[in-house]
This record gives sequence, structure tokens and C-alpha cells, in this order.
Amino acid sequence: MTAPRTFGFPGANIKLPPMIALPMGAMLEIVRQDERFAIDAFGSHFPLAHLAPIAKKQPDFVSVAETLLGAPYLWGGKSSLGIDCSGLVQIALQAAGIASPRDSKVQETALGTATPLAGLRRGDLIFWKGHVAIARDNETIIHANAHHMMVAIEKAADAIARIKATGNDVTNVKRLV
Repeated sequence: MTAPRTFGFPGANIKLPPMIALPMGAMLEIVRQDERFAIDAFGSHFPLAHLAPIAKKQPDFVSVAETLLGAPYLWGGKSSLGIDCSGLVQIALQAAGIASPRDSKVQETALGTATPLAGLRRGDLIFWKGHVAIARDNETIIHANAHHMMVAIEKAADAIARIKATGNDVTNVKRLV
């Protein structure tokens, strides 16, 4: 699934009430397809434009995270209906073919190599105790957070200062490539 979420319809008509809603990253077994829909064994019709073969990897995991901009914050969530910081990282990395643990503490240990905050660049992961954000560039980040109660983009310096004011300083910056 490449869209933030998609619907399965009971027939090849988007005006029918959907039977199911699936999140980004959901895997389907498709039994047949027509020119606009892929059909699973239960007869649900999913728009082909929202699907991709399992082997297809997104070239930029940061762009994947950006598709979830505005999704509400939900501790433990992993979909556009509700997502937390480590879920955002895991989903985005998964779409790019990069395995990621679920929890930010484990992600900090398992992913990438340490790099200085001063050299921040697109795709770097910034860690605090219990939180992770993705650098969009050397000035902005995207993260699911309880401050905004959603996936938000903000200046890295502002987020770092705000989080530091609560007693949590950056613990690590990790570069994946």
C-alpha cells in the first residue's frame, strides 16, 4: 500500500460504500485485477493507484513520512488514523525497504551511525529519551508528537529547544546512509 490509507470496495465502483479501510504498509494477496482495481480473495476492490508490488521500494523515506503530515498523534499508533513518533519512522523506513524496530529506544540503538547534530541532513534521525524525529533538511524535521498532537513539520532548533525545556536533550543523531 503506498497511499496513507485506502478503501476496499465491494465492486469496481468507488461510489459503493467501502467494505474495509487499510493503512499504508498493509499487504494484500491479489487474486485478479482489472484496469482500475486489484481484487483480493474476499472480493474487495482496491484502487490500483494505491498499491505497489511488495518488492517495490520507495526511493525517499522522508517523502513517505511527509504523506502522513497531519495524521493525529496516538501513542502506539502506526497508521494515518493515529501514529506515534517511532511508528512514523518504522512505516517510512519499511516503505523504503529498510527494516526498523518499533520502539524509539531500540531504533536509536539499531539504526544508522552517529553523526553530529551540526551536520544535520535529510533522512537523519534525531533522538531524545522516548522520542524520535526525521530531518527533512538541515533546518526542519517531521515527527509525530504530543505537542502538536499530530505529525508536524517544524524547525529543528525550535523542537530541540522546546523538548530541552522539558528536561530532555538530544541523545543521538543517526545517519542511515
